[in-house]
Parts: sequence; structure tokens; C-alpha cells
Amino acid sequence: EAYGMTDRPEIKSKLKLACNLIVNTQNKEGGWRYYPVRKEADISVTVCQIMALRAARNVGVEVPKSTVDDCIRYVKNCQNADGGFRYQITPPSPSIFPRSAAGLVALYSAGIYEGREVDRGLEFMMQHLPDSSPFRHELHYFYGHYYGVQAAWHAGGDHWRKWYPAIREELL
Repeated sequence: EAYGMTDRPEIKSKLKLACNLIVNTQNKEGGWRYYPVRKEADISVTVCQIMALRAARNVGVEVPKSTVDDCIRYVKNCQNADGGFRYQITPPSPSIFPRSAAGLVALYSAGIYEGREVDRGLEFMMQHLPDSSPFRHELHYFYGHYYGVQAAWHAGGDHWRKWYPAIREELL
């Protein structure tokens, strides 16, 4: 994003190095983890990496299609039967709102805007519409809503018309 705002060649060269690091540390499942090694992956780091690659691609840095395809495969493999997303492919874990919203944003960042996985993910996410309940406790509250609002915006239509006013009122 800094390169997109400045067009400075020294930033672009560093951006290319950063993208190469991301591409070269994707694991065999198609995701990323907290350290730049190919051992394991999780949905939380994977969403950050694909968002970074998408931003780089948007300013003209080449991103291999195979990297994006492998990421899509990883995210889809993290989806549970209820439409939400687990933290890692293995071991299986339950769906929770924050990582499910992140899973949707990962798909959107990878260029997947429709399909069964998106529809099921949105259905799960909309079950967690903000409601301003003073006694509700959510794990990773702000993380979840950071991604939830992006997912609703990408989905548009009724998803956005319901999500935005709800989160606006809750945050106010």
C-alpha cells in the first residue's frame, strides 16, 4: 500500500522481496504460520498473507497463480460442515465467528467472490450479527469485527445492509 501511494522504486524492490518471502514460505497445505517456515499453517496468518499478496498484486507486483490457488485450497479445507472455519485443517476445531469472518476475507482477497464456500461462510457469519448486548463476551472481539465488516462489505446487498448498521450501533 505504501508503494501504491508513493510509486518509489526503493519501496517496490522491498515489496518484491517481502512477496517472495511470503510465496516461498507457503506450506504444502497452502497456508502460512507465524514464522517464515513451511511446517504448518493456520487461518489467522493465512488471511494476512493473502491480503498482503493481493495488495501487492494490485500495485503491479507479480504473484504466482499457484500460490493463490493453493491458498484457496487451504482456506476451503478449513471450512467446517456448519459453514464456519476452523483454526487449522488438523486438528479439527469448532467454528467461531472471528476466524470464520477471516476465512471469508481470505477467499475474497484470493478473488473468490461467490460459490458454495462463500455462501455457507456468510450464512454462518450472519448468525453472529452484532447486537449490542452488554453481557455478551466474544473471544477476539475486535479481530472478528475487523474481518466481519470487510466480509459483509464484499458480500454487499443484504449482508452489508444488516451488518454495517449493527456494528456501527454496537461500536457507538
